[in-house]
Amino acid sequence: MFSSLSRRRVIVLVVLTCLLLITLDKRGNPVIDRARGVFATVLTPFDTAAKAVSLPFQRAWDGITNYGNVQRENQALRDQIEHQKGNDVEAQSAVLEYRELLKTVQLASKFQYPWVAGQVVGDSPSNFQNTVEINVGSLQGVAVGMPVTDGAGLVGRITKVFPGRSIVLLITDPDYAIKAQVLSTPDQLKPSKPPVTTTPSGLPVNGLPSTTSTTTTTPATTTTQPAVPGSNPSTGGDTTTSTAAVTTTTLPLKVVRETGMLQGQGADKPCVLRFIDTSSSVTSVKVGAIVDTAGGNDGLAPQGIPIGRITAIQRQTGSSSALVEVTPNASLNRLNFVVVLRYVPNSDAVGP
Repeated sequence: MFSSLSRRRVIVLVVLTCLLLITLDKRGNPVIDRARGVFATVLTPFDTAAKAVSLPFQRAWDGITNYGNVQRENQALRDQIEHQKGNDVEAQSAVLEYRELLKTVQLASKFQYPWVAGQVVGDSPSNFQNTVEINVGSLQGVAVGMPVTDGAGLVGRITKVFPGRSIVLLITDPDYAIKAQVLSTPDQLKPSKPPVTTTPSGLPVNGLPSTTSTTTTTPATTTTQPAVPGSNPSTGGDTTTSTAAVTTTTLPLKVVRETGMLQGQGADKPCVLRFIDTSSSVTSVKVGAIVDTAGGNDGLAPQGIPIGRITAIQRQTGSSSALVEVTPNASLNRLNFVVVLRYVPNSDAVGP
């Protein structure tokens, strides 16, 4: 009986003590706060040691009990990483395609014709194939004979049209021929006579600027000042200043335009340019000159589309003509985006 009452009293005392300590702690007691800090400082090493000892066992137990969940989470994370990699590659590809398409459209926008942008599909051209297939056709307004360009220059022309696709004959095909022109730049011209500038004495003067192609004459000017009274007539008398005529002569700027027919020789080979007037083209055409489309009523393309540059001129013995090789600007074996100019040539120029 006594022992039972003693235990009850002890329990009640412990409970009342706990309540008292909790109440004092809530109200903020410096003694309790200091005691708590001391106990925390003393017990921190033991707590750290206990965690270090129990952590491997805890991880091992978690690995055994949660192995399936961990494996599923790892697989989900791997899938997210692969998805992000795919999005990154897709974004980079879209940026590259946008830049290439913008470059292609910029060339087509220079001409006063509507155009349709398309992309090459199927196989790339090879040594035995000088055509490519694009993903635009009659539904987009594409017709046979229309010229095709990319960001660098002329690619070819449309030969077959379907509702949603078309076939492009490349300029390297032997069956492809188009009128082309070569404009000689001023540094390629050799004037017959150099500009002559003379002074009033008639002697040539080197280094004077010549800016006009006309002859300019400045008449003589005479200025008379009255004599000062009492001055020496030889020094202080009338003073006369004369300016003689100066003549400047320059040659007019000439730009030579040579036209001919450009024809392909097959894949990975330069095109051949044959001039109409072979007598003058031998001397006026130089290596490195730019070749454009000549246009005209019977041309396959409007005037001014870049084709390429002259890379070789082979003089033929005993003839006034020359074999002129033109390397296209467009990389025909790496075509991606192209533009179809909705320029409809005459049926006679397109042929069968």
